[in-house]
Amino acid sequence: GTINTHPGNAKYRQLVEQRKRVYLTARFKREKRLISESIIKEIRNQSPPGRFLNRDAKDGDWYDIGDIKAREKTSQALR
Repeated sequence: GTINTHPGNAKYRQLVEQRKRVYLTARFKREKRLISESIIKEIRNQSPPGRFLNRDAKDGDWYDIGDIKAREKTSQALR
């Protein structure tokens, strides 16, 4: 779909792929969390800033899921 081809999502997947090996070989949860957070920080510090969005099922509006949920999603993508 169009979501997968969005340039921001392509950049996100590229960052995940670049850090996946380091993430998978990390021995401590803290290391893994820092790797996930580094991806989120890089996305959010772009110009214009990248966001982690989800669509509201009721009204169809997009909203930012916040850093905690973004970290959970990013950690999942790195596995």
